[in-house]
Amino acid sequence: MRPLYTVEHPAGEPVSPRVLLHHFEGAMDAGHVGSLAVDQLLMTLPHTRLATFDVDSLVDYRARRPVMTFDRNTYTDASMPELVLDLLQDDDGEDLLLLHGAEPDYRWQEFVDAVIHLAVSMGVSQAVSMGGIPMAIPHTRPTYVHVHGSQPDKLNPQAEVFGRVELPGSMSAFLELRLGQVGIDSRGLSASIPHYIARDDFPQGAAALLRAVADNTGLALPLGDLEAAANINRAEIDAEAAQQPEVGAVVSALEAQYDAMLQQTDSLDFEGAPTLDLPSADEIGARLEAFLEANENTSGDGLQQ
Repeated sequence: MRPLYTVEHPAGEPVSPRVLLHHFEGAMDAGHVGSLAVDQLLMTLPHTRLATFDVDSLVDYRARRPVMTFDRNTYTDASMPELVLDLLQDDDGEDLLLLHGAEPDYRWQEFVDAVIHLAVSMGVSQAVSMGGIPMAIPHTRPTYVHVHGSQPDKLNPQAEVFGRVELPGSMSAFLELRLGQVGIDSRGLSASIPHYIARDDFPQGAAALLRAVADNTGLALPLGDLEAAANINRAEIDAEAAQQPEVGAVVSALEAQYDAMLQQTDSLDFEGAPTLDLPSADEIGARLEAFLEANENTSGDGLQQ
């Protein structure tokens, strides 16, 4: 059996990453904010490949078929998935690790054991996952990022959003759990993304996600590109909403509920860790149905259900 991963970083060059960031393609990532955050880090920070995982033994190609290019009368290319561990330096020159690529379909426990071995052997003391979840909130308000983790006493006070739930597992969640069990400060950052644009890129959410990463780790991370993209994206959504009264009605309803929730949050005593009753899609009833119908009639790449 082939090794699960190969190390590509020269053995004679020591590294000392304090933080491991991770995001996997294939699980839920509303607004593509986790992927956008990864792209932003790779585009703006110096990085080198540290390790490459054997995707042939980890990924089900028939469930997620690689994209192939056919040109006239011949196949010219195949885009195969990757799963890699990169070494980056933040804006202050501090080493950090970024684990990203296709979410494994197979050998989850072996994969996690390999990641734990790499992290512990390099002295990682903190790990953070990044992703987005769809919520009934408006795009016109700041993106809320929920922080969870293996050491709750180290987290800043915040309102509980979900209480106790059972949900299908993801590699990010499983890795967060297992890293915490070996003593690493393992956290997860979940950006709340407006459900009506959950299938589109939402750079505002990605910027909020990286800002939360910086707040939780002390890393110096660049946000300028995402913030500029967020301003453009916001203008595009506003313009489309202005052309559809149903959309404007839904956004207004969500704004009112969001503001009411914010007032409730400001008055909470976090020592009791109460659970917020966040608005759901059902609570806006007929207006939401009208909004979804309007989306189906929108031409081009617009708002999506």
